[in-house]
Amino acid sequence: MSKVRVNITLDDDLAGFLKGFSRAQRLSMSELINQWALNLKRAQENQGMETILSAPEFYQSLLDTLERSRSGKMKWHNREKALGNE
Repeated sequence: MSKVRVNITLDDDLAGFLKGFSRAQRLSMSELINQWALNLKRAQENQGMETILSAPEFYQSLLDTLERSRSGKMKWHNREKALGNE
């Protein structure tokens, strides 16, 4: 993956903290900011799924479906019956 140089401005206190933290973690400032940005990106991309999974109704429905599937009480249908002719 190609890299791009980016100039940023930070408060002195924050820059000092990040320098000390990156030194303690044996990371460059660039690696530290790259890891933070990647985590932010992944969190943003997965946000929709987290919202769905956090809904109590969806969670209960998922548990009910798993229980019915494990107990053999689930009635299975073939694709045509379930979706019709597409």
